[in-house]
Amino acid sequence: MSHFLWELGCEEIPARMLPDALNNLASMMSTLLQEAGISFGSLSTLGTPRRLAVLIDDLATQQADRQEIRRGPPVDRAFDAAGKPTGAALGFAKSCGVSIEAIGQEEMGKGVYLVYRETIPGSPVAQVLPLVMDKVVKTFSWPKSMRWGSGEFRFVRPILTMTALLDGELLPFSVAQAGSSQGVTTGRTVAGHRFMSPGPFEIHGPQEYASLLRQNKVMVDFQERSDLIREEVTKQAAGVQGTAIIDAGLLSENACLTEWPVALRGQFDPVYLDIPKEVLVTSMKNHQKYFAVVDQQGKLLPNFIAIANIEAPNPQVLINGYQRVLKARLEDAAFYWGEDRKKSLQERQESLKSVVFQARLGTLYQKSQRIRSLAEKMAAQLAPNEIQQAAKAALLCKCDLVTGMVGEFPELQGIMGGYYARHDGEEDSVAQAIAQHYRPQGAADELPTTPLATILSLADKLDTLAGCFGVGLAPTGAKDPFALRRAALGIIRMLLNGQISLPLQPLLMEACQRFVEQGVLQAGEVPSICQTILTFFHGRLEPYLRGEGLEYDLIDAVLALAPDNLYDAAVRIRSLARFKGMASYGSLVAANKRIANILNKSVEEGVVIPTLNPQLLSQEAEQRLVQEVTAVGQQVTAAGSDYGQALDALATLREAIDQFFDAILVMDPDPAIRGNRLALLHQVRETFRRVADISRLAPEAA
Repeated sequence: MSHFLWELGCEEIPARMLPDALNNLASMMSTLLQEAGISFGSLSTLGTPRRLAVLIDDLATQQADRQEIRRGPPVDRAFDAAGKPTGAALGFAKSCGVSIEAIGQEEMGKGVYLVYRETIPGSPVAQVLPLVMDKVVKTFSWPKSMRWGSGEFRFVRPILTMTALLDGELLPFSVAQAGSSQGVTTGRTVAGHRFMSPGPFEIHGPQEYASLLRQNKVMVDFQERSDLIREEVTKQAAGVQGTAIIDAGLLSENACLTEWPVALRGQFDPVYLDIPKEVLVTSMKNHQKYFAVVDQQGKLLPNFIAIANIEAPNPQVLINGYQRVLKARLEDAAFYWGEDRKKSLQERQESLKSVVFQARLGTLYQKSQRIRSLAEKMAAQLAPNEIQQAAKAALLCKCDLVTGMVGEFPELQGIMGGYYARHDGEEDSVAQAIAQHYRPQGAADELPTTPLATILSLADKLDTLAGCFGVGLAPTGAKDPFALRRAALGIIRMLLNGQISLPLQPLLMEACQRFVEQGVLQAGEVPSICQTILTFFHGRLEPYLRGEGLEYDLIDAVLALAPDNLYDAAVRIRSLARFKGMASYGSLVAANKRIANILNKSVEEGVVIPTLNPQLLSQEAEQRLVQEVTAVGQQVTAAGSDYGQALDALATLREAIDQFFDAILVMDPDPAIRGNRLALLHQVRETFRRVADISRLAPEAA
């Protein structure tokens, strides 16, 4: 078994791209080796801003032999009546390079054919690896790539060096053009740390790669750097009796920016602590890549921790530089904090008229008016005592977008609006709703914490969905510039987690109507747009519930009814999961499938199902069924949203339905009787469909 190392040395890879690059490199190498028939023990990828590397242990020395099967003509065309090979058979043998005696016969598909099986010996791994490497570098997927020199080869950054060693032996391989007529060719030379290494050095085997780099001040393992940064940041924070705010994204970014991370603690003037905490944390995290520090009560301390990429003889020199840069940022923040509060949010409403939300959907001022309409409608149902507060919050929620602070720190939209609303003397519930109305901004983001904030967030997102779908800006493929999938998922999370029973159809109609009044949509388009958006919600709800472990058929049985109350739909789906455990499950599902098939076929044949006439029910089995389904229908109504109770009631119909199908011929020769029995089956199906379309469930419980 062999050991293999391949390193691509290049100019600095953008930090945001490095983690995915390491995963992609591992996936591509693993897949291509398997496709080539080369086995291996372990495969790991290593990387820093200046290199990508793959290490493979227990690599097979050559490909596995493979058998190639070639099919020739059918036997009945390969031999004549005397059993002699025809021209077709002889031609096939010649193409295989063997005599006709070496050709076999096998049954394949619907006939017997001439077949030649040839064993192809595997090639040595040293011959196969360059082919694999070539495919990797030429098809590697980057969010953005560049072309340099005179060639057409593209990569994230110019490749400067390559090292490829197979059991210590140099593996020849060339790729790309780096500004000259020659490509970059593999060698033994590896670059150490840009500043702390004495220079490039030679490596003689894969096993010494990581250790030699460490000696040259490069920690090549991404996870090791991440763990070290976390540990050192925690220690530095403890030095001032604090706790570092270690955001996973910031931790990863620092690990992707450094080859030899060194944590350094700095400080800033406590006077800046008068600025909102979120502003200070954003200044440190998003702009300077620093970790903020808080005390035991969560209050921000006048300290930060920066990650250097060098061991400086005098660390204070670096710290002083970090402090100067941060001070400039905090000065800007202090200036905007002071200036913005000189003008209230209400006074800024007029400025929203000059800010375009989307070219075809109007301005932010128009959006805030539309949000108010939706918020008032929802508040009347969910928080009737806060209708006025909902209207006020809606009108003010976008006003912070025209402040200096949000212009400098766009990440703080909404949050700063909450601070400014409190400064203006607005009610705390209004300020909190403004601060949280962008939530959730991702699958893992926090939800709004108050009913008013939830209403405002729902109104904002529903307005965006209605407008974008209305003017043809729905997501296509991977493109979703207005984050509509994220908005829909956010609405689903708020409704389901908050147990909010809220029909969406009237709200979507209201949202679209505002665009009709604005001249953006035509009234006749509105029903179709609303239905499209509901379908879009169903498409997001299905994977969300699958993530909870709910099976597809349960979800499909409810979504087939096109519900517009997503929380109610989720309750039904979860109730169906218990229904699968009932003894009557299989029988009722089979009966519903049979009923659905009968009714669907009748409709396809143009049969108009009449109103049920009890006088035409002459048989005991059909009389019993109509009595029981009527009684169960009343129980389902009484159960309301307790779908477990409703399903318990529906389960009692099993015996009556089974008896009906055993004793009754539905398609009776008499048209009146046949139509009446179809009407009875329609009543049975519709009674079940008040919970779910049971006919869509899997025939047997898992």
